[in-house]
Amino acid sequence: MIGSRPEQVMDMYLNEVLGQGRFELIPGFVADDMVDHTQTIRGPAALDAHARRFCGNIEDLEIEVERIIATDDSAIGIWRWRGIPAEPMAKSATGNDVYPRLIASVFRFGDGMLVEYRAFVDAVDVATQLAAPSGPDRN
Repeated sequence: MIGSRPEQVMDMYLNEVLGQGRFELIPGFVADDMVDHTQTIRGPAALDAHARRFCGNIEDLEIEVERIIATDDSAIGIWRWRGIPAEPMAKSATGNDVYPRLIASVFRFGDGMLVEYRAFVDAVDVATQLAAPSGPDRN
């Protein structure tokens, strides 16, 4: 059973917003001045832009939540994605496409609303792809 508000929101974000494309849920849990460290804008529009860009880039997107760890004012969601990306997340120095697939989403809350978002990728996964002589498998 999902407990705290941060845990509920993280579960909704990963499974419903990203997993099902339910972007309309975002205003219900994001503060007007929320900082998404991947965006230059703030608030629900920032997370909406982030989520739409990510989901729109990956055909047949599937999200697998590995774990959600939460306190009263924060949540960490550790998750993987599968699908076929149209554009790589980055390029290696040798020109190989890089697709980090293990993500940690970190949410911080104030008054029950999301006030800060950060995303981290698995450094070993990225380093392995950067060192690969012929780029990663796209699935």
